[in-house]
Amino acid sequence: MKFILTLFFLLSLAIGTNAQAGCEILVRLEQYTYDTLWFGTTYGKRVVPDFFALKQADGSFLLKTEKPLAQGMYAILYKRAANAALQSFQVWLVDGERKFSLTTNYTAPYESPMLIGSPENDQLYRYLRQFNLADAALDEAIARWRYIQDEATWWQRVKAEEDFRKFQDDFIAGAKLGLTTHLVGQILLPLPPASAKPFTDWKQEAEARWAYQQAHYFDKMSLATPDFLSHPQWLDRADFFWLGLPPPVPDSTRAAIELVFKKLEPFADGYNYYQKYVINSLAKMSQFQLDEVYVYFVRNYLSTGKATWAEPNEVKTAVSNANTLERLFEGKQAPPATVMDRNNNPISLKGIKSKLTMLIFYMPDCGHCKLELPIVAKLYEKYKDKGLQVVPICLKHGEDTQQCWDYLDTQTFPKEWLFLADPERKANLVPVYGVKGYPRLIMLDENWNIRWKRNGESAEWQLDAMLERFLK
Repeated sequence: MKFILTLFFLLSLAIGTNAQAGCEILVRLEQYTYDTLWFGTTYGKRVVPDFFALKQADGSFLLKTEKPLAQGMYAILYKRAANAALQSFQVWLVDGERKFSLTTNYTAPYESPMLIGSPENDQLYRYLRQFNLADAALDEAIARWRYIQDEATWWQRVKAEEDFRKFQDDFIAGAKLGLTTHLVGQILLPLPPASAKPFTDWKQEAEARWAYQQAHYFDKMSLATPDFLSHPQWLDRADFFWLGLPPPVPDSTRAAIELVFKKLEPFADGYNYYQKYVINSLAKMSQFQLDEVYVYFVRNYLSTGKATWAEPNEVKTAVSNANTLERLFEGKQAPPATVMDRNNNPISLKGIKSKLTMLIFYMPDCGHCKLELPIVAKLYEKYKDKGLQVVPICLKHGEDTQQCWDYLDTQTFPKEWLFLADPERKANLVPVYGVKGYPRLIMLDENWNIRWKRNGESAEWQLDAMLERFLK
């Protein structure tokens, strides 16, 4: 390992001193119908085009420039439709490999590419193809642990982390030293060494594991460089540090984000970009009490002027949003509201009495809602005798409210469910209950205290885990 790290260091010196030149890349994108292709860079999650090529008679694109370009990470940019935003996939420019051809499918560029003249990009695409599989398995294991949090899911998570790190180590061992192995070496998932003293239980080991990873996660990379914005893996790695690794509680998440901010401080562009990106991302999140993390950063960064990137209108919007979300924190009482049943009878939501009430804000023409409601119906049969009540609330209004009832007439949902709507919008449900996407699920205890909430579709096992927790 010391030998490999030494080579990484020597390679990084070589990268910084390579001569600059242009490039000539012949690209064939299968199933791509748009007539323009761009070459450029990434700036965080944004793409920045530099130059473009028009489709040639044979369907290919020649991305060519004589302009000096430093060796490093770039991107090929494309559109899915004429009015769509630019999307991208990665490509290296390597001295000695600046003229090459690439054939791939733009919908899955790393799956089965054919590269001629660029062994380094062949290595990159091989890594990214294998990474997508390994990363999906790791994400699934971590998600299950964050929802269920028992010993079995903890050890499944540990195994998934070990498998992922083995994949990275095996890739480096089997690949030719170059830009790709250097990149992978920077983003290795840190695993703690074996403890000299046995842990008393799995929870103690979990705390020790997070402490080690928190201390060593960024050992092999400095975030305070332009690479943070131009290498997508670096930004994704920072995201995973606060979204995947910490215990799923607000204090741990907040501390992890602030650690990333601290490491970015010497790089003003990266610091400002990532701070804005994180806060805007948190504004759309609800599970694992991430709304509480969002409110913290609004109160302590935007409201205090620490977020120098924020315009006055952005601060005003964020503060208003934080005020709404704060009223909906887990443990607080849900706001009262009176809505209507199908016969236009008023129903007070707080008058619903059950051990656990699940409010589902939905639209009858929402695809995710049509998938979610049958899942809830299936789980209802499992938990109805334990005190579960389900209250679907359709958010169509005016004449469109009839679509709610027409949709229900085509379904066979449980007769015990209480179907409601707000045809005149008197209850103002969207802002009052923080509906930012459909379906919006909120679980309330018998005292109408919020126990759990989420925007968007949930998997069956996720809902099952939460219902099991609250209806033991």
